[in-house]
Amino acid sequence: VFDGKERFEKLKLLGEGGRGEVVGALDHDIGRKVAIKRLHAHVRSPAALARFVDEIRTIGKLEHPNIIPIHDVGTDGDGELYFVMKYVDGETLESVIEKLAAGDREYPRLYTFERRVEIFRALLEALAFAHAKGIVHRDIKPANVMVARYGEVLLMDWGFAISVADTMPQTPV
Repeated sequence: VFDGKERFEKLKLLGEGGRGEVVGALDHDIGRKVAIKRLHAHVRSPAALARFVDEIRTIGKLEHPNIIPIHDVGTDGDGELYFVMKYVDGETLESVIEKLAAGDREYPRLYTFERRVEIFRALLEALAFAHAKGIVHRDIKPANVMVARYGEVLLMDWGFAISVADTMPQTPV
């Protein structure tokens, strides 16, 4: 804690699912915006916590420009586990698709055919990297792809990912 402030100052809810939430926060120690993921109180069973730790470790293995990076992991004052990710200033691919379909006048200019192919290619590069590491995402959808303000494409939400090695039957030696 610097200057007597709590490290993280919650700014706004960025996303929420059945198992957890992601909030935007200001990290006072570093002086930047971050995204913090936590489990909902009603899903803090041992199995849910193990899955959460698996997500942290999965993302930790996937250092790639198109995969959301983790900056930190810890427990808060109440002993609740969280992890800190890069804050992505942008919008989901789901939002981009909806605005294109709705006829938003600016979006065909921003998201030309060529730009949409670049986004798809970046997504495929993230998946190819994960697959080369033996990890399958299992929840690919436009809501889990962020398109950042400066063009970065990031695959998010690795909570359902599995390691192929964990699913292979073990052969006796």
